[in-house]
Amino acid sequence: MTEIHLNNTEKLLALAIMALVSLAISFTDWIQRSMAYSSLILYSSLLCVLFMYWLPMIISYLGINILKIKHWLAQISVFYLTIVLGSYTWGSLRSILLNIPALTITDTIFVALPWSVGIFVLCKFYLNQKHLKDEQLLRKQAEIKVLHGQLNPHFLFNSLNTISALTVAKPKTAQRLVHSLSTVLRYSINNASNNNAQNKTVSLADELVAINQWCEIERARFGKDVTFLFDIQDNLLNAQLPTMILQPLLENALKHSVSKPLTVKVSAINDGHSFTISIEDNGQGFAEHILSGELDAGLGLAITQSRLRLEMDTQLELSNVPSGGAKACFTVSKGAV
Repeated sequence: MTEIHLNNTEKLLALAIMALVSLAISFTDWIQRSMAYSSLILYSSLLCVLFMYWLPMIISYLGINILKIKHWLAQISVFYLTIVLGSYTWGSLRSILLNIPALTITDTIFVALPWSVGIFVLCKFYLNQKHLKDEQLLRKQAEIKVLHGQLNPHFLFNSLNTISALTVAKPKTAQRLVHSLSTVLRYSINNASNNNAQNKTVSLADELVAINQWCEIERARFGKDVTFLFDIQDNLLNAQLPTMILQPLLENALKHSVSKPLTVKVSAINDGHSFTISIEDNGQGFAEHILSGELDAGLGLAITQSRLRLEMDTQLELSNVPSGGAKACFTVSKGAV
């Protein structure tokens, strides 16, 4: 452990736990001695909490961080010495309150040893687990950013090719599609850059607005050969999902379908505690190797599958429709967002 750092909640929790443990041990000790309960015993127990646990923990914590003590042996030595001094002080005060012999310095040395080692080991274990969790979160966020970086150029290049083909034959249409593309890009980049530790999500309504802009580009490209249908339950418009999660699924339906005219249907169904988003087409369906999970890294399906796993803890399910066509769907628990 190179450093000790706790937030305010963790500090208060540590002090509360030690207070409860100390009071429980103190009262058990008095009961075993068959001593009648009195206010002096209560005061003695509270002084034990204060001088043997709270003050040593606070003083050593501040000292280690202010002096930037990073070696674990030096840290535990500081903590041990503060508990020794605190135990000796408490023993002297207890002697005055209860008229019993005070703890000797030898007594405090042996009393402080197991407590200081035990508390320090528990703190070190907790902080190591906390650091590990933080590192995993950072790696997850980095991986999500990489996936966003792969996705944006992917649909950008395809859309630019479509617009480029229309610049001569239909310049006004191309100009309108440039605005549509800029709207989609602005939506995608703004939401991706605003991702935080909670993996920022967007409402299904916002996602559909952006997707419709992208569909405009594809309608201009394919004309009457492609139809987009949306079957969205109104009570799901505020449902949360990752930004630009639908576009690669729609694009995949267009890219791998050879039959025309093609109909692509986007559905959102409320399942009670969860909701299911599905994209279904009437094309040729998925190849067997794709259904078996062999997705090409870096392509739309693979990126979407990874994003759903990382950002929503769910899986992309692929299947072929019996009447012909492909279906991609995922289910999100409402409690996960």
